Amino acid sequence: MISQASLLDDLAYLRSGDPQDMLGYVARLPDMTTMAFARGAAWLPPVAKPDRIAVVGMGGSAISGDLARTLLVSRWEVPIAVIRQASLPSWLKTESTLLIFLSYSGETAETCQAFQETLAYDFPVAAVTCGGTLGNLAAARGAPVLQLTPGWQPRAALGELYFTLLGMLSCLGAPVDPGPASFRLARLREDYGPNASGNLAKQLAADLARFFPVILGVAGSTEAVALRWKCQLNENAKRTCLYNIFPELTHNEIVNLVESPEERTFVVLRDPLDSSLINRQIRHTRELLGGLTHDLLASGDDPLERQLSLLYLGDYVSVYLALLRGIDPTPVSPITALKKRMKDVPE
Repeated sequence: MISQASLLDDLAYLRSGDPQDMLGYVARLPDMTTMAFARGAAWLPPVAKPDRIAVVGMGGSAISGDLARTLLVSRWEVPIAVIRQASLPSWLKTESTLLIFLSYSGETAETCQAFQETLAYDFPVAAVTCGGTLGNLAAARGAPVLQLTPGWQPRAALGELYFTLLGMLSCLGAPVDPGPASFRLARLREDYGPNASGNLAKQLAADLARFFPVILGVAGSTEAVALRWKCQLNENAKRTCLYNIFPELTHNEIVNLVESPEERTFVVLRDPLDSSLINRQIRHTRELLGGLTHDLLASGDDPLERQLSLLYLGDYVSVYLALLRGIDPTPVSPITALKKRMKDVPE
């Protein structure tokens, strides 16, 4: 009998289960980074030094804001907030706040509705999109529009969205160097790709296929990466999973995880610079939880490099898990159906 991990080494099996080539899209992430960063770094900010930045978006677009926030939270004095809703909090509506609207398609209903609110104010805004309604709204307002390359699923366009955003932030003084991360991603593509037999991504997918996945990150370091893992497992593998972060989970969810010992696979995402307190909490929590735990440590000297080393692994794991489950990773039919109902069915 062929094991699940071995099944993922069968290239014909992978191709047949992935007709729209999501694995190919994942593989192209390193190729987007340099051009996308240069796009963002070439923009002319409407404000030289904002007091704060709000990234407005949903789903596969908004995760770029979360990644930027956690990357820079301890390295840059300008705070970044991520807004996932169809209205803008009143504390954002000031001339000292820069709002960056992210929507890959330009048709995200919540993001477009939130942008409509900016038409009545004179605070600085920008849009990052392929075009669509958001692009038209931003152009009509006279706001900068950074045009993305079309043709991707939003969740597969992370390189376009995130590196464009990082380039924009670098113009405002954020300490970001895309070089080490781009180099690391290209190396990891060889390590985790379909041609690498029995690689770590395939092994993790085989374990997650057997047991319920629980993805755990660390506040201020890997929390956004853990969220990305969770969302990729939801959309690519169509898999329900738990997501939480240290140290907060040690004050609540640790109870149900220990007291309800179902068959689970724990994936703990850590950074080498996590504090000794966090590392002690993780060690003791693992002992209490028992069961199968994958303790994954980010690799690299540069913060962005370390962040993306774990994120890229999760992207591959999610697609391999879909293929092990006999699921096409590309379609997200419930999301498409909901958008259609919202558009076609009157209130």
